[in-house]
Amino acid sequence: MKTTLTLLVLAALATTGRAATFAAADYGIVPGKTFKAADVTRLLGDIRKSAEPATLVFAPGVYDIGPDQCQERTWYISNHDQWNPKRVFLPLEGMEALTVKATGAFLNLRGRIIPVGIWDSAGVTIEGFTVDYETPPLAQADFVAVDAKAKTVTFRLLPEAKPVLEGTRLVFTGPDFKGSSGGGILFEADGRLAYRSADTGFNLNQVTKNADGSYTAANCANRAFKPGQRMALRNWGRPAPGFVLSDSRDVALADITIHYADGMGVIGQNTENITLNRVRVVPNRDKGRYFSTQADATHFSGCSGRIRCEASEFVGMMDDAINVHGTYLRLQKRVDDRTLECAYMHGQSFGMEWGAKGEQGTFIRSRTMERIAGSDNVLESVVALDKPTVRAGAKRLRLTFRDPLPAAIDPAKEKLGIENLTRTPAVTFIGNRVANNRARGALFSTPKPVRCLNNLFDHTDGSAILLCGDCNGWYETGACTDVLIAGNVFVNALTSTYQFTEAVISICPEIPDLARQKTRLHSNIRIENNTFVAFDAPLVFAKSVNGLTIRGNRLVKSTSYPPYHRNREWLTLRGCENVKAEPPLEVRP
Repeated sequence: MKTTLTLLVLAALATTGRAATFAAADYGIVPGKTFKAADVTRLLGDIRKSAEPATLVFAPGVYDIGPDQCQERTWYISNHDQWNPKRVFLPLEGMEALTVKATGAFLNLRGRIIPVGIWDSAGVTIEGFTVDYETPPLAQADFVAVDAKAKTVTFRLLPEAKPVLEGTRLVFTGPDFKGSSGGGILFEADGRLAYRSADTGFNLNQVTKNADGSYTAANCANRAFKPGQRMALRNWGRPAPGFVLSDSRDVALADITIHYADGMGVIGQNTENITLNRVRVVPNRDKGRYFSTQADATHFSGCSGRIRCEASEFVGMMDDAINVHGTYLRLQKRVDDRTLECAYMHGQSFGMEWGAKGEQGTFIRSRTMERIAGSDNVLESVVALDKPTVRAGAKRLRLTFRDPLPAAIDPAKEKLGIENLTRTPAVTFIGNRVANNRARGALFSTPKPVRCLNNLFDHTDGSAILLCGDCNGWYETGACTDVLIAGNVFVNALTSTYQFTEAVISICPEIPDLARQKTRLHSNIRIENNTFVAFDAPLVFAKSVNGLTIRGNRLVKSTSYPPYHRNREWLTLRGCENVKAEPPLEVRP
């Protein structure tokens, strides 16, 4: 990328009105017309040649995007299936000071395609795209009849589905996929997730097609099933996210709508300063859908600077609305006093740049999640061990440090992890709506300030907010040290339980040996002036926190669902210190 001085020069040029404008239509990229990947390559090449800030304009209309319109890239993307090569419509690589204006432009994806990828770029703003799949790999079954005695369900599929019966097994097909499902997420007719259904099995191995075009599945009826419900039939794959922001800085997305992505809607990794404004990840109700993305609406791994998400809407996802974390590497070998061999441990997280010279690492004991005192050190180098480079898909890395490592940093003695403290962002999540989604609402795992303010969490199926930290399974960092959760409204969260869903707000790090922990993981967390509309008891669960303040909150008791949670207390504490907690003021609805 260009130097900071170059960026300042480009910014000065922008203020004097010197800028280049490129129209996609001038390169044959026109709604309703056939174009080739070479046309996109030529367009992006001309933009890179420009010495001025550039604006790229897409005309309103529907762009049909299939393999012939895409580039192929070998990209390793955090928390996704590492299938390569990937198909990308708009790979914005090595861009400086670029604005893409696409108001009214609808990208109709015909296959597992990444619509936009921003790599090794700075000062990129994307405005106005709407993105959807013509045939999503995630199918929706609308229940017509349920016979509990016969254990059969009769259902219709949305017109977009391309089902095939292979004997009695129902299989879904598309331009570049073929597969079935063993279950999914159950929606009520009003779009809410069905009470206490969580991840529900659905047998597609004994299916017959009826004369009216519907299907009947045998040995399938769950006690919760009833006519009028919809089930999003998942395949659990995450091969193709929507917008990818990687190894870049100063990236903004505004007025974006994502109806479906075969993975996360927006994924940022190793990127400094990200802004999301009026980003909508929502079902395409014009097509009858109740689901949106296959996984999280937004997800940020190893980022730095600040992440700001404002005035956005996240509905019907198969996972969280936002997840912010880093990645623990597991120590495998102490080579010498300054050198360690480490590894990525999760199967969907490797091949990304973990760190660079001059960045700060710190070490943590996996069983107690305690930071090792005096272990902070500065990286001198990061070298891939099992691939030519880290980005080529390396899982094993050699880290060399500036200063000698304490004797305690030895994986032969105990299980240890390392966190990159430099690649941790401050987060502002403000004025957003999260509704009718699976698992959890917002997840924050960063030591920098977190502000979760004035959001509406409307029927998140699990916890509305989770602060975690895990160096044992997901290997997602880490300690939160400055969190303010204020002014939010939580409406009937926790209709089902998933991992870490102990209360509406769940501070639940994965600590195998909490009894031996001496130093708490999280600190300085304030939960203030929120409104809980709750049908069940648990509002806050906190584990391993030093400094927790809960005050000024209100409780409105709901009768929408019967209570069921095993936790019968509004507040539960495990291994916490310096807690100041006021019960919420109960008010009438």
